[in-house]
Amino acid sequence: MRIHTYDADGVTVFVLVGRLVLETFGTLKDHVRGFVERGGCQLVLDLARVSYVDSIGVSELVRSHTMVDIQAGTVILAAPPRHLTRLLALTHLDTVLTQRQTVSDAVTQLTGDGVIDV
Repeated sequence: MRIHTYDADGVTVFVLVGRLVLETFGTLKDHVRGFVERGGCQLVLDLARVSYVDSIGVSELVRSHTMVDIQAGTVILAAPPRHLTRLLALTHLDTVLTQRQTVSDAVTQLTGDGVIDV
């Protein structure tokens, strides 16, 4: 798992590349922890280049949401792969984790009216 970071209109975007699985456990957590420690509060996780997510990967997404939420911030999952969308729906995590089709949609959500509807 590789993570590239960039700024889009004041919103931090993490581009995740590879597999979000047990073998990469902690990589996302470390990045999100650093983001929160630097005072970050608006984060988009670009999942378009994630080839596979296992149950540990899902727990990493939930942990990321929780770490940012505790600091009164927001995380949006952008371009989640179809298998992840189905898994989140089956586990009802789609009611907790906000998803958007594109990074652009996610950034607009965060910079627009500020209202996040789940």
